[in-house]
Order: sequence, then structure tokens, then C-alpha cells
Amino acid sequence: MTDHEHTRGAGGDHAARLRASFTAQAATFEEPSLNAAFTAGLAWLVEAAAPEPSDRCLDLAAGTGLVGRALAPHVAHVTCIDTTPAMVERGRAAAATAGLTNVEFVLADAVDATVPAGSIDVAVTRFSLHHVPDPRGLLRAMLAACRPGGRLVVHDLASSADPAIAARQDAIETWRDDSHLRAPVLGEVAELLRGLGAAVDRTDQRSYTRPLEPWLAQSLTSSERADRVRSAFAEELAGGVPTGFGPEQRDDGVWFTQTWELTAAHRP
Repeated sequence: MTDHEHTRGAGGDHAARLRASFTAQAATFEEPSLNAAFTAGLAWLVEAAAPEPSDRCLDLAAGTGLVGRALAPHVAHVTCIDTTPAMVERGRAAAATAGLTNVEFVLADAVDATVPAGSIDVAVTRFSLHHVPDPRGLLRAMLAACRPGGRLVVHDLASSADPAIAARQDAIETWRDDSHLRAPVLGEVAELLRGLGAAVDRTDQRSYTRPLEPWLAQSLTSSERADRVRSAFAEELAGGVPTGFGPEQRDDGVWFTQTWELTAAHRP
């Protein structure tokens, strides 16, 4: 099996691999010196969600509930759902420290019906689709949770429309964190949402350039896998195979660029 085939697959042990990966990463998930990228763009998502004081919100595959906690001061209630106990525990502690009394954390699979159908005004998910075997199922769960007129916001990595480059991007992401499966291609989330019956309101893209070494450190990538990522970037810098990440050699090390896509929609 090639690395690309591994990322496109969803073996039976993926749930365990995902939980193990994010249990290990719980302590570094919001560490600014390692993962400034994760806190970047929060205002972008909050603005797209257009929160109102009476809104009931759902943050699916929430991790530590960073997005849900960002929404909480603007809305009536937020339910954050994640499948990794360590992430849920961190989120609860952070919400308590911040004095957020309107945020609830639920340990469950994101596609389970843990909130009543049609009970949510705003459903969000961020940096999750590339980890789940069934992205369509997660989007379907978001849509089912929303009331008619309810809003959905999806913020995730986006891979190249060139299949060869997308395969290289997925392989590198998987070397870094083997819970990665497949990043959506640019425009794919909007297409999936339309196929599920949602009305897409906007699709925006941004580029985020970040240093390589903190990215590897945050995910606690093994030295062998980290060296594979470094080698792929070094090869491109030497004029070799493009990675899709546009690596740059700077005074403080190698930097690279990811493409992020935000898709906002509503339930008709």
C-alpha cells in the first residue's frame, strides 16, 4: 500500500489511531509556541457564523472546544462534541477557567445524533474533515442538527485540484500525523453540502505560512516520520518533486504554506 492509498483508506483501526494521536496531542493542542496556526483565523470563522445572542450552537469534532469557546460569549449555548476524552477534559477545564457557563462538552462520535434534530441555530466544525473516514456523514450530521434557516460553517485544510499534488500533500500530512486521512480538494466541501441539500452562501480561501519544526513538535511526530517530511521539503527546495506546500528556507529554518478553506451554508 502506498502512503497515498493509506491516506485515502479508513482501516478499522482508524478510530483507535485518531484517539491515540489526539490523546498525545492534548497537552500541545493550544500551545501558542507550537500551534499558533490553530488559534489563527478564529475571528474569520466567528464572523462567518454570524452569532446572535439567542443562538444554540454545535461544535462537532471540537477537540478542546476552541471554536465553541470563541462563540460562547456571543450566543446562548454551545455544545462541543469530541471522541477523545483527553481533549474533552482539556476543553472543560479551559471553559471553567474562562468562566464560560454556557458551554457543554459531550464525549461522543461526531456523527452520532447527540443533539435533537433541528435544534441548532449554528453548527461548526474546524480542521476535522481530513481526519474522518466519512466527511459526508459529518456534514450530514451538522445539517440534520440545524433548524430550517440554521447556519453551517466548515473550516478545514484544502488540497490541490491536481491529484498528484493532492496525493503528495496527504502523504506528508500523514507522515506528520497518521490520523490524517484526506484533505478536501478546493471547493469539495461546498459540493458535498449542496449534494446534501444545503444552500452554500460563501466559500473563501486563505493561505497560512508557518515554520516546519513547531508543526512537527506539536504533533509529537516520531523522528523517522519527521525526517520523511523534512526530506520531502528538502527535495523540493533542491528543485525536485513539488510537495504542494511551497517550502521556503529562511534564517530560522524551513517554512511552508497550507491552504485553508472556509465554507458557509444554511439549511433551507
